[in-house]
Amino acid sequence: MNSNTVQFRHEDEGISEAVWWSTPQWEDVPILDLVATASRFSTVLVAAAHPDDETIGVGGLLADLAALELPITVLMGTNGERSQPGLEESGRSRLGDQRRHEVQRAVEKLASHAHLSHLNLPDARLSEHEEELMQAIVNRSDEATLILAPWTDDGHTDHDSLGRAAQRAAKITGAVVVHFPIWMWHWSEPASVPWSRMVAAEPSRVACWLKRAALEEFASQRMPSNVNFDHPPVAAILSGTLLARARRLIETLIDPGAELPVLSREDRDSRTITRSATFDEMYDAGSDPWGNAQSFYEQRRRSLLLAALGRARYERILELGCADGHVTSALVNRAEEVVAIDTSPRAVAAARLAAPAADITAGNLPNDIPHEQFDLVILSEVGYFLTATELIATLRRARAALVTGGELLLCHWQHPTKSVPLDGILVHEQARTVLGYSPSAQYRDGDLCIEVWADAPSIAESEGRT
Repeated sequence: MNSNTVQFRHEDEGISEAVWWSTPQWEDVPILDLVATASRFSTVLVAAAHPDDETIGVGGLLADLAALELPITVLMGTNGERSQPGLEESGRSRLGDQRRHEVQRAVEKLASHAHLSHLNLPDARLSEHEEELMQAIVNRSDEATLILAPWTDDGHTDHDSLGRAAQRAAKITGAVVVHFPIWMWHWSEPASVPWSRMVAAEPSRVACWLKRAALEEFASQRMPSNVNFDHPPVAAILSGTLLARARRLIETLIDPGAELPVLSREDRDSRTITRSATFDEMYDAGSDPWGNAQSFYEQRRRSLLLAALGRARYERILELGCADGHVTSALVNRAEEVVAIDTSPRAVAAARLAAPAADITAGNLPNDIPHEQFDLVILSEVGYFLTATELIATLRRARAALVTGGELLLCHWQHPTKSVPLDGILVHEQARTVLGYSPSAQYRDGDLCIEVWADAPSIAESEGRT
């Protein structure tokens, strides 16, 4: 598709995240090998058309590469002075100055040692300066450089022009150029996305939060009503579905030459095997590694979880990550059939003793989720142990396993986590966009969050009390 003909407005909602996440092609997208990437390249050059493109597109990846001490340069094509329509020249100048300061603070959060360079070219006119863009990239790259640039079919003329300039520069210097889409997710549709050239980067938990902090710096794009220029306030650009896409737990790269190192199937399987062994080893210290039997917190969590369920009784329940079966044993009294899986064989053995009437097996998420139908699926204290791609696939498959009117319950610890890929806040944030609608029930305190998604009448409505 010729993106120069794309017509879209940023204030439109665009394609919803739920539609994107329901696309089956995600299952085949390879995952970037971050450590191998840092070993292969000596420098990274991020070419951005406007302040905030670098953060929206690859902010998490930048933070992780910076943590690996890779030298990073961020090359800014314009100051983004035309992002708000209707400004006079003086207003555009002030907006451009503000956006320069915003991106400086954002890049400092993501990669404190990165060098930020401004070309100060005119916003919305980069197509007239492709030669200058190309030369600027040539001057800052060599054969050991990874260039991250906008996708050449992103649909915004500045993005497309900078992407083309990066490709031309790479042919001269021998650098590797990889692209990040931004507006493609807004106007495109799943059938037109270049899935076969896509690679998923999984920002670390720390990088995810650094990216969110960096996004907060762009006040001119998030809260235009608070910026007093010579025009009425306009709709925020960083809002709605665009902000949801910017906060995804994965970042997508388009790799035309298939030159990025990616995790092999063996590498991905190894992560699962390591996780299973880690949980098994916890039982070396005793039969109750989570303190489920004595902890009031755990007893209260189980009581709150069970109280959040929208029915007195279910036909079939699926529990993803049953640990040693304390919740499972209670679920048996609420259903005709309970199916549970856990990654730890030793936990499964304990759960079978606690809930002998349940069907409990050892298995890993997402691959071992049964291809069956259930009217309740529970994911409790499990999501943050998964990588971003595993979590998203688990949520997709859990949703697919629900019968019409079924319930999906998530329950997670809300305090910071250590030595695991994610945390509870990130898990629930991503779940809301993958599932595509708001929870029907929610409980939150300083320790935990319980959310239930149910496309069904409320309890009072089902009993005719309304």
